[in-house]
Amino acid sequence: MGNYYVLIVSDGTGETAYRLLKAAMRQFDSDILITRYAKVRETQQIDEIVKAVKRSHTLIVHTFASRILRDYMTDRAAKEGAECIDVLGPLVEELAVFFQKKPVSKPGLLHQVDEEYFDRVEAIEFAIRHDDGESTEDLDSADIVLVGISRTSKTPLSIYLAMEGWRVANIPIVVGSKLPAKLFKLDSHKVVGLVVDPKRLAEARSFRLEQLGVEGSSYADAERIQGELEYVEAVFEQNPEWPVIDVTGKSIEEVSQEVLDVVIGRGRRL
Repeated sequence: MGNYYVLIVSDGTGETAYRLLKAAMRQFDSDILITRYAKVRETQQIDEIVKAVKRSHTLIVHTFASRILRDYMTDRAAKEGAECIDVLGPLVEELAVFFQKKPVSKPGLLHQVDEEYFDRVEAIEFAIRHDDGESTEDLDSADIVLVGISRTSKTPLSIYLAMEGWRVANIPIVVGSKLPAKLFKLDSHKVVGLVVDPKRLAEARSFRLEQLGVEGSSYADAERIQGELEYVEAVFEQNPEWPVIDVTGKSIEEVSQEVLDVVIGRGRRL
């Protein structure tokens, strides 16, 4: 079987189509070669792209704000015998009916450099500064504070949420060490405890030790892990207002949604 080719064509960066394609391809055990065409805003550009489609197994995935360009791309692809998927169009049309108004059809709106972009950058910087309890000076300005023992996904979860614009701090729970006093002065609903199955935790820690080339450490010992989990359970029992999430077997995306559900609520604004 030959190679499969996908052309991503967009009036913006093409990032939206790329992410959706990447997510969808996880469902298929196939390799594809991707070419991205960004800032395509003239029909002549579409002509040049489509004319270059000379191979079989080629799919065009496009995101155009303009209905004229969407329709033109679909028509040109059909004439060249190329498969074509309009990612943005159907949703825009349905939203137009729902809101009973015409879309602005302005290209590049999704990735324009605006206040929201700088907010995300600031949130990422905040997460880095407040990783693993490094800083607690402005802890009260955090939107979310994650607490848990080592290897409960605190750091990757913090960064993922920060990329969505949330200011996240994470603080490790260490047996015998006091948690920062400021933590207990926060709105209790923004503090989220993380727990994990002891077997999965042992596997994660063993893998980490292997990566670091460390031998003879008790870091992944079942007895030590059990003691840490019991200690964490006691901490959470003393602070029953803190929501607790079990991260066992869940992706960062899944856990992040659970965190936002309990801290912000299910009815969140985009």
